[in-house]
Amino acid sequence: MKDDLFDTYLRDIMASKENKPAAAVPVKEEDGGQEDFAEKTIRLSNSEAADFSKVKKSPVNTAKPQPAPQPLKKKKKVRKANYSAYGGLVLATLVLCTSVIISLFVIVVGRDFLGLDTNNNEFTLYIQEGWTMPEISEYLYENGIIEYPEVFSQFAKLKLRSGGAVYPGDLDVNPAMSYSEIIDSLSEMREAHETVTVTFIEGITLNEAAKLLEEQGVCDAEEFIFAFNSNVYGLGFESHVSSSGLKLYKYEGYLFPDTYEFYVGDSVYNIVKKIKEHTETKLTDEVISRAADMGYTLDQIMTMASLLQLESGKAEEMKNIAGVFYNRLNNRGEYPKLQSNATDKYVDFIKSNSQTAYQEMCDAYDTYVCDGLPVGPVCNPGWDAIEAALYPAENPYYYFLSDADGNFYYAETYDEQVANQKAAGLGV
Repeated sequence: MKDDLFDTYLRDIMASKENKPAAAVPVKEEDGGQEDFAEKTIRLSNSEAADFSKVKKSPVNTAKPQPAPQPLKKKKKVRKANYSAYGGLVLATLVLCTSVIISLFVIVVGRDFLGLDTNNNEFTLYIQEGWTMPEISEYLYENGIIEYPEVFSQFAKLKLRSGGAVYPGDLDVNPAMSYSEIIDSLSEMREAHETVTVTFIEGITLNEAAKLLEEQGVCDAEEFIFAFNSNVYGLGFESHVSSSGLKLYKYEGYLFPDTYEFYVGDSVYNIVKKIKEHTETKLTDEVISRAADMGYTLDQIMTMASLLQLESGKAEEMKNIAGVFYNRLNNRGEYPKLQSNATDKYVDFIKSNSQTAYQEMCDAYDTYVCDGLPVGPVCNPGWDAIEAALYPAENPYYYFLSDADGNFYYAETYDEQVANQKAAGLGV
C-alpha cells in the first residue's frame, strides 16, 4: 500500500512540473481498514520518503570543457624525382636518334648502292691484272665511281661467291651505275681500248691543247674547251680561280703541261678530269698558302707564272724577271704597267676570234694598257714558272730585255734600259 501511494505522489509532483494532470490511480484496500487520504499525505510528507533531495537526478558534467577537436594537418608530401620517367625519356630519345641515324645511313648508302646519282658522265678505267677486290674498290672510289669501297667489296664477294670472275682491262663505268651493274661489267671479258700519248708543252694555250687532242683522235676540240671551262670536279684549286666576264677562258693556265695517256674517243668529262686532277697535285695547299703570304691570290700567281713562262724558258731568268715585275707592282705610282710583250700573242688571238673580239677584253690582257697584272693567265705555265712566281729573286731592277741569243739585261732606270738595248743590238 505504501509503495502505491508513494508512486502516485511522485507522479503527481512530476505532472505538476510538466503542467500535466496526474493520472488517476485506484486505491487498494488492505485488511485492517482504510486510511484517510489526507492523513496519508501528511504522514508521508513528514516521513523520510518525502525528502526529494534524495531523488536521483541526471548527473551533471562537472568536467572542464574540452576544446573542439581541430582538423588534423595533412603532412606535406615531398615530391620525389621520378627517375624511371627520366630514364624512359632518355631511352626513347636514344632510340629515336639511333633510328634516324640508321635511316640516313641506309638512304645514303642505298643511293650509292643503287646508283641513284645525277652524274651520268662515263669513265673508262683500266683494271690491272691481279688486282684484288679491295684494290678495285679503292680504285673505283678514288675515281668517284663509288662512295663506299668497303660496302662494294663485301657485296662483290657475295655476288661472285658462286664462281664469278673479275677480268682486267678497260672498264666503262659512270657514277649512276649500281653496284650490281659495275660488278657485272667487271665479270665480263672486255677488249682493251686504244690509247694515245699526248704531250702538252709548257706555255701551251687551251686552244692549242684542244686542237692537239682532236688531232690525236681523243675528243672534239670545241667540246674539250667547253668542258674544261665549265665542269667543276670539287678540286681544291677550283675555288681559287676568279670568274670575270673579261676572261677569254676561266681555266686558262690550269692545264698543267705534261705527258698524258688518253683513250681514243674518250669522253671530254673523263679527259678534263684526268688533266685537272693532275693539276691539283701541283697546286697544293702549300702553294695557295704561299700566295696568300705574299698578298696575292692563286689566280694572280698563275697569271704571273704565265708571263714568266713566255718571257724565258730558263728557271733562273724567270726568278729575276719575277723580281722586276714584283718591283713594278710594289711601286705602281711610278710604274703602273708591267709592259710585257708576253701578252701580245694572246691579245692577237682574242682579236682574231670574231665571237669574243671586243676591245675591253683585249685591254684587260694587254700589259701596255691595263694596270698591274692582266685579268688572267695567257698560257699554261710549267712548274719552274710557278715556283719563280712564288719565290722571285730580290733585285733592284725595273727593266729587262733579252737579245737574239737569249741573253738577258737588267736595268734600274730607263736610261740604263736604253743603254742595254744598244748593247743587245736592238736599237732604241
